[in-house]
Amino acid sequence: MQTLKKGNTVFIIGLLLVLQLGVYAQEDTTQVKLKSIPRSERTLSTIPDKAYFKSWLTDARDIAISPYRWNKGQWIAASAITVMAVAMYTQDAGIEKAVQKAQNPFLNEAAKYGFERLGSGFYSIPALGIMYGIGAITKNDKARYTSLKAFEAYLMGFVASQVLKQLTQRHRPYQDDPPNSKIWDGPFTLKFNSSFPSGHSTVAFAMASVIATAYSKTIWVPIMVYTFAGLTAASRVYQNDHWFSDVFVGSAIGFAIGRTIMNNHIKKLKVLPISHTGMGVMLIYQL
Repeated sequence: MQTLKKGNTVFIIGLLLVLQLGVYAQEDTTQVKLKSIPRSERTLSTIPDKAYFKSWLTDARDIAISPYRWNKGQWIAASAITVMAVAMYTQDAGIEKAVQKAQNPFLNEAAKYGFERLGSGFYSIPALGIMYGIGAITKNDKARYTSLKAFEAYLMGFVASQVLKQLTQRHRPYQDDPPNSKIWDGPFTLKFNSSFPSGHSTVAFAMASVIATAYSKTIWVPIMVYTFAGLTAASRVYQNDHWFSDVFVGSAIGFAIGRTIMNNHIKKLKVLPISHTGMGVMLIYQL
């Protein structure tokens, strides 16, 4: 294994690829309750039908091209995230040493059998299935819709993280003795060094951002899901499977993917109580 002399350059290239997935400043269109939107005005149904699977293609497209739609504020936000990630990259080795000195049996068990399995899908995917089933029994379209979109976010987060892992080929902390945070083998190798970004963090935050956006008016829901996602990301550093910058970037990717998916599929339909004629209501559809 050889340390690349241009490890920093590889990292910056990886971050630029990450930014292709960002949608931090997109307008949140899910404030309108799903149940209040007629089925004809929805962009997909609440069952896994043809429209649902077709939406995967449009979501993937919009995630990939989102930077071309950014305004000045969005580019400033993306630049700030990049600067933060680079700063964390320079501190990865020190953080890894400090975390490994803080190991204890209770946290070991919590990370291994709790939070790590949330990110792997061992717990989270069945939980989404239960959520969908309860929604079907109680005829709650919002629950069914959210669980389907969270599952889609999981899959897209998984794919995105795997693509970036192959392109960057960063070594995990446990691969080298002593651990070296600056080893990047790059895309042109048959090896599979899969540290950057953290896949568990990506999918955890992708699902969390879908659920948090759908239930943004129920304050405890966003707090709960983002807390679990954050603990999942932290567990990957604690278990020495990832560098801190890996989980930061993975979390950012996941958040962006989830928000894009949710913003795509409820049309921007507004109902005003009075029209310009002074009678009735007025519907405004934003293109």
